[in-house]
Amino acid sequence: MRYDIFPTPVWHIEGAPLQLIDELYQGAYRVKKNHPSQNRSNEGGYQTPPFKWEDFHPQGKEYVNSEVGKVLEKDFKISEWWYNINPTGTWNLPHSHPGSDFAVVLYVTESDQLLTLMNPNYHGRYLFDNVTDATPPNKKGDMVIFPSDLKHYVKPNQREEDRISISMNLRLC
Repeated sequence: MRYDIFPTPVWHIEGAPLQLIDELYQGAYRVKKNHPSQNRSNEGGYQTPPFKWEDFHPQGKEYVNSEVGKVLEKDFKISEWWYNINPTGTWNLPHSHPGSDFAVVLYVTESDQLLTLMNPNYHGRYLFDNVTDATPPNKKGDMVIFPSDLKHYVKPNQREEDRISISMNLRLC
């Protein structure tokens, strides 16, 4: 009998309201005009500086708090959020989110499932596990939540349109 005793939880929430997603899309370009890129993990694209949760879209806060609360079933606080805008050919390097418990990604455009979660046990368990990474399902309007210490990266955008997402750091209370 097999027991998987150290699984990694990943949550996928489908379908944010399209009006909200459209407003967040427009907000991405307004913010880009006023803030230089931080390039925390971005290669060639644009990342805003981190913003306080209080400054997020009012209906967006309600939506994220409600949906994340349903799956985590614990008290939490979003400590910061930022936009990622990846034009054609740009990507995000492997990274994690120190100082938080979970990372949250809200997809403002189609993502083509470019987010890749890296197997933290790959090195020591390759011969019997043979799982190097995983790509959770995601599309425009979806949210993905995963432990913030899980290394991840985003493959290059192959579309002609910008790939836009909002990343958030979440702390349990």
